[in-house]
Amino acid sequence: MSTQTAQPPGPRATVRPYRLTVRQFLKAVEAGVFPHDVRLELLGGIPVRKMTTYPPHNSTVYRLASALRALVPPEWIIFEEKPIVAGRRWRPMPDISIVRGPIDRLIHDDPRAEGVAIVIEVSDSTYADDRGLKWRRYAASRLASYWIVDLKAGHVEAHSDPTGRGDSARYRATSNFKKGESVPVIIGGVEVGRVAVNDFMP
Repeated sequence: MSTQTAQPPGPRATVRPYRLTVRQFLKAVEAGVFPHDVRLELLGGIPVRKMTTYPPHNSTVYRLASALRALVPPEWIIFEEKPIVAGRRWRPMPDISIVRGPIDRLIHDDPRAEGVAIVIEVSDSTYADDRGLKWRRYAASRLASYWIVDLKAGHVEAHSDPTGRGDSARYRATSNFKKGESVPVIIGGVEVGRVAVNDFMP
């Protein structure tokens, strides 16, 4: 009987997914490549199905958006669950965004990061992505203010002062606001008002 020394496996094949640009993604949507009843985000060139939302999430989005509408200057618009362009291969669909108007400017184009004052994600089961992948991308896009409404923790994380590029991008400042406190709404470096956490947090 002969014996042989086991050889280590050969090099593993590297699988590289094809990553779409925003333009390619929109053309695919228009061509009916994806089902029309499926809501998709483009995250790093990969189409990702938007998760199903539930009543606590939906009511929080509605109440927070209503509170913000009472504060923002008339040249700004509150978008709910509408896409923004945050890079060549990024078209996320934040729960709320405050974008520069007028609305006629957005008839044919999505808002771009430079025209977005605040982006907000209402987070329950999505916290890992909201605080990871999206946190880095929003910082890399120089979105000045990013809020995470953490329903499980019962507080708002307000991130500001973005820096860095790519995977090393981050927000240098974070403030947490809980019930009984108010979150400052800052647009163009100016505080236009505050929203009470009690007014929207379940």
